[in-house]
Amino acid sequence: MMLKNIQQIKIEHAVNVISYLIGIMGFIGIYGHINSGYSVFFLFMLLTSIYFEYRKIFYIPRWALTAFSVLVILFFFYRFDSNELITQTLEALLVLLGIKFLEKKHVRDYMQIYAIALFLLSGLGLLTLGIDFVVYFLILVLLLSVAFVLLTYYAQDSTLEFSKRSMAKLILKCLWIPLLAIPLSMVMFVILPRTQYPLLDFLNRPERAKTGFTDRVRLGEVSNIQEDSSIVFRANMEKVDEDALYWRGIALDYFDGTSWRSLKKRPFVASAKTRIEGKRVRQMIYLEPYQNVYLFGLDKPVFISTRYVRKYDDLSYSSSIYIDRRLRYEVLSIIGNVIADESVDEERYLQVSGNISSRIVELVDSITRGKEKPEKISALYAFLHDGAFKYSLENLPVTKNPLETFLFESKYGNCEYFASTFAVMLRIAGIPSRVIGGYRGGYYNDVGQYYLIPQKNAHVWVEAFVPQRGWLRYDPTPASLENFAFPSQGDPLLRARVFLDTVNYYWYAFIINYNLEKQISFLQKIRTGIKKPSLKLKFNKDAFSKYLIIALLIAGTIFIIRLFAMPRKSREKRLLAAFLQKMEKHGYRKEASQGLEEFVSRIDDNRLREKASVFVRSFEGIYFRDKTFTRESLAELRNILSSI
Repeated sequence: MMLKNIQQIKIEHAVNVISYLIGIMGFIGIYGHINSGYSVFFLFMLLTSIYFEYRKIFYIPRWALTAFSVLVILFFFYRFDSNELITQTLEALLVLLGIKFLEKKHVRDYMQIYAIALFLLSGLGLLTLGIDFVVYFLILVLLLSVAFVLLTYYAQDSTLEFSKRSMAKLILKCLWIPLLAIPLSMVMFVILPRTQYPLLDFLNRPERAKTGFTDRVRLGEVSNIQEDSSIVFRANMEKVDEDALYWRGIALDYFDGTSWRSLKKRPFVASAKTRIEGKRVRQMIYLEPYQNVYLFGLDKPVFISTRYVRKYDDLSYSSSIYIDRRLRYEVLSIIGNVIADESVDEERYLQVSGNISSRIVELVDSITRGKEKPEKISALYAFLHDGAFKYSLENLPVTKNPLETFLFESKYGNCEYFASTFAVMLRIAGIPSRVIGGYRGGYYNDVGQYYLIPQKNAHVWVEAFVPQRGWLRYDPTPASLENFAFPSQGDPLLRARVFLDTVNYYWYAFIINYNLEKQISFLQKIRTGIKKPSLKLKFNKDAFSKYLIIALLIAGTIFIIRLFAMPRKSREKRLLAAFLQKMEKHGYRKEASQGLEEFVSRIDDNRLREKASVFVRSFEGIYFRDKTFTRESLAELRNILSSI
């Protein structure tokens, strides 16, 4: 028979490979949260280390690397900043990890590499608890489970070699350890008491704030936000008409000639004078950190449920604390075009800057002369929205008098120019007005049942006060809703992005936001769902058939999993087990520490010992010489076994 040509894998090489994988996984996890210079330096050290491993020569003495490690720690303390504590710690750990790879590695060094990689991923958990962190962490746990077992073999004998088949079996068995822990972890997650005040919350660095929405509109100062597709918030709610997708954030009432701001914020006081009629819509908002305090709600938000919320008379809401972390809150809105109000503060909403050009005043007079207030609004709206003005995000007019430049020279601008111009012209015409800042449009995720609102949808519009009616919404910007929509739904990249966003949404909604209140509610549902058994026995054929089919499906699934997932003994091992079982029937039991020949040599019965020795010699002649157990050899061994 031909000997099997089985390539051997050295335990040293296996430990090296998995250690590099662990280090790389730790680096990938924190890559987007650290300075790029540290990433480049770590990759340089990693590649240098691989070169050292290839040449089997480590050119840098250990004492020099130890001295460099001390310098790294001293530099960390020198540049210490409490606001960037986690990031600076991760950067220092990453450099220390690179230094460990440059050393000639012993068992202790490998353990240190694993510990540093685990600390890196733990630090990532203080920066973000997104689904990406979970993926990185699970992969690292799987790798560490294999690494610790391999390192144990390596510590006993660094010259050990395994066949590919044996190495694959060893790795697969190691992977079962963390996989079997997952169901127990899920149970513990559900039942362990929760708290709203994490013990280590003080270590968490505020999430990187996003830009876009601002509490002050400055004409001409346009950032890259209008090209930024990152998500600013998600709104879990029913799908509504696209014309109603105005997400209110702030009402601006004071214009200084170049910018709008909110100057006279007044608390909301419930009154019969203020009425809103329309369809009620509830939303659960998941707001990303965005460098401000204002909260968003659909159209006319009448109630927001969260801690530290302030409501103002212009139906805007703010948090009393800075929004530097992801925030979840509930909103009740009414979809309608009118906020019914019988009176208005004219001094507040008719204010006009003293440097408004006389040309603008003359233009307003020419458009509105001889008209009533509703007609004035319609005429000014048509002049901007349906006239010669164009929507643009490029080369916006930046001058000392931006409205005059917009109206008489450039005649193009973004929503800030259209809304600002319209509001000022209304005030010149004697009509109270205010500019509303927020977001427009959004993409509805049918799977998750929520709207995605990106940064680029930041928008401003106008509310004008009409006597006997109240505040009416007007959007003079001629841009179509397509400007505030996602790319085509047939785009495969969009589909992938929406799918990943759905996973992230459910992760934050059901895992990150799983608190004591939800835990109690869940346990109460379980308790109330368990009913007392009835003494009256009823037999329902349909129910019995349904449950029988379910039981058979479960049993079949378990059988298939056991059939394919559970390791099966090879034919030669089953044959050896049959031999040992037959020996037990004769009163001879093999100890775990005994070899087959030693076991057989201790049999007292000469005839039985001779037959058993024939079987053992034939079996070992194939097994320990890496020969193949063919059908003929197996049949011969069975014949020997049957004669015993």
